[in-house]
Amino acid sequence: AEVLVDVRGYASANRIRIEGHALQRMRERGVAWRDLRHALTSASRCSAAERGRWRVEGADLAGDDVTAIVVLEDGVVVVTVF
Repeated sequence: AEVLVDVRGYASANRIRIEGHALQRMRERGVAWRDLRHALTSASRCSAAERGRWRVEGADLAGDDVTAIVVLEDGVVVVTVF
């Protein structure tokens, strides 16, 4: 629950860094920046993934499901999106 609050807060403050792999996946899957940000700011679920990563699930602006794998540092680092 604490990680979910942090993800929402960082995303609301635009403290999001998207790495190269994630940018490629976003293009492939048609996920726009504003949709990813919306999914993170309104995320409904968060669960631990491997190697200190978190699986965060939310909806984009159209209500479609977006899943992001993130690492929390000084912001939200998006590793990849589904």
